[in-house]
Amino acid sequence: MKWFVDQLSAWFATHGRDLPWRHDVTPYRVWVSEIMLQQTQVATVMPYFERWMTRFPTLESLAVADENDVFSLWQGLGYYRRARYLHQGAQYIIEHCHGDFPVELASLQKVPGIGAYTAGAIASMAFGQNVPAIDGNAERVLGRYFAIQGDLKKGTSRQTLEQCAHAIAAQGRAGIINQAIMDLGASLCGKKAQCETCPLTTHCQANLRQMTDVLPQKHTPTAKTPRICAALILKDTAGKVLVARQRPDQLLGGLWTFPTLELANDTVSKHNKELLLRSPRIALWHAWLKTHGLTAPLTSCTPSYVWIRHIFTHIDMLMTWDIAHYNTSISLEALTPDAALDQFDLVMQKSSTLDMQDHPSSTLMKKILAKL
Repeated sequence: MKWFVDQLSAWFATHGRDLPWRHDVTPYRVWVSEIMLQQTQVATVMPYFERWMTRFPTLESLAVADENDVFSLWQGLGYYRRARYLHQGAQYIIEHCHGDFPVELASLQKVPGIGAYTAGAIASMAFGQNVPAIDGNAERVLGRYFAIQGDLKKGTSRQTLEQCAHAIAAQGRAGIINQAIMDLGASLCGKKAQCETCPLTTHCQANLRQMTDVLPQKHTPTAKTPRICAALILKDTAGKVLVARQRPDQLLGGLWTFPTLELANDTVSKHNKELLLRSPRIALWHAWLKTHGLTAPLTSCTPSYVWIRHIFTHIDMLMTWDIAHYNTSISLEALTPDAALDQFDLVMQKSSTLDMQDHPSSTLMKKILAKL
């Protein structure tokens, strides 16, 4: 273990990446960077991190921010639940921890959105604790170095991985070693191992056994749920378009979307899916509008005949839309939110485009706007 630590720390001193969150290290900066880096590449995160720290330089400034401002700054980064976790986490620390970042692993994991990996990263990098931080890169590096077979995310394989990670962290300098493992996994020990230049190659069991191409063994991903949906582009006589803000517990929670209907999912037969897609949707939209307090009929409802596919973490969505005209001006006061929606607004149509600058929206929404 000591050889591993010595070799990797020496490599990191020369080849470690120069990243903005590695300067002026604080628990807050480490936390923000780690949340942003979840399922997102470093090159994508860097400009977002810089803008975030300019807008929300402290935990306190984030805690008192309006959620709309938080989402606006996050636009384009995806997986918006992460932004909500940062906002809620800051409020939690202010309220329950007197504004002081928790130090212990168990206390860190009580903060919304902080799991075992993020807690380990904060504890080791910001507080100097000798604890591991096991992300995908660490799984790959340690899985190969110790030739751990099986699914590294569960069972005895996971237990072995964690035991090895804790043994390495106990050698000291865990904050440096955790970052070094991340950098090695992102470069020389990527999906295709570059063993000839790796600092660990002489002791790496996968390399010695010629197993770098098969380790770590891939786990079977969870199948995504298919959904077929339609959105409504509803224009009133004043030229305004209705948008709705999703509730926090809904898909795309906190973001603004066009009113949306789910037409079919994996529980609907192929025959019924075809009927739903062929059938006019104006009756469905009239029912939706009536449910939400808008009783005037639509003067027209034109399907787009364009489909957009969008992949979420657990959903494979196929989306189309209808452009409809309401025969009077829409009164927001008349709208009655249901369990799926908690706020409505109207946006002006300007020169055939919609002004959504003040309405944080998802990548799927932007795809629809681009087509419109």
